Amino acid sequence: MVPYVGGAVLHWPEAAGSVMICARFGLGEYTDMAFCLHLLRPEDLFVDVGANAGVYTVLAARAVGCKVVAAEPVPTTYDLLMQNVYANHVSDRVDARRMGVGREPGMLHFTSSLWSYNHVVSAASDNTVQIDVLPLDDLLTGRHPVLIKIDVEGFEDEVLAGAMATIGDPALKAILIEMYEGHVAKYGANLSQIRERLYAAGFAGPYWYEPATRALAPCGEQEATKYNQIFIRDPAFVETRLAGSPTYEVHGAMV
Repeated sequence: MVPYVGGAVLHWPEAAGSVMICARFGLGEYTDMAFCLHLLRPEDLFVDVGANAGVYTVLAARAVGCKVVAAEPVPTTYDLLMQNVYANHVSDRVDARRMGVGREPGMLHFTSSLWSYNHVVSAASDNTVQIDVLPLDDLLTGRHPVLIKIDVEGFEDEVLAGAMATIGDPALKAILIEMYEGHVAKYGANLSQIRERLYAAGFAGPYWYEPATRALAPCGEQEATKYNQIFIRDPAFVETRLAGSPTYEVHGAMV
């Protein structure tokens, strides 16, 4: 077990890269994780699509204290997610599902031995698993997240295609999404297509977050190399939340 943020802990199997980075640096994806910490409040719902070991799930459920819906398809990483949920005593706040999220209900094949890099594949082979998949709209029926994180190794447009009601919900204020052209192209999509889906739903961006000043700014020239990107609806709400957030202890420093 290694210390994490706000008194949380994480199980650390040697191969789990997302936990290794947090163990060494506190917040493995510093600006993105700080954005989540500063935006979320205990009364909120956070959705973690591609939860992996649960570093974002634990951050939201333990450090902030909000409700979380977490989807992780691969059995090995789902088991680690649940170990971290139970280790942090947040099972009453986390609805964790061993399932994929996509355009429509069905089943898909996923790699199963790549930890943070597991992804959808077209057919079964060695080190793959077949997993149930639901659209996010079906998974979240009647629930209204404030923030969604989507990191599914290129399957992001398929997730959004099954989440059009969710991303059109005015309660949803921000989406943190991996945007890597080389990954999304494997599934017949492109980054412009993803951006247009988000713009049509009322989001602006992508933005870069600076935790020290609690400020959002356009990614600008860094957009091409900033793979996790923030899209915002209702900037006034988001900026007020960020400015008024408490600070959190991370490896002896305050964020």
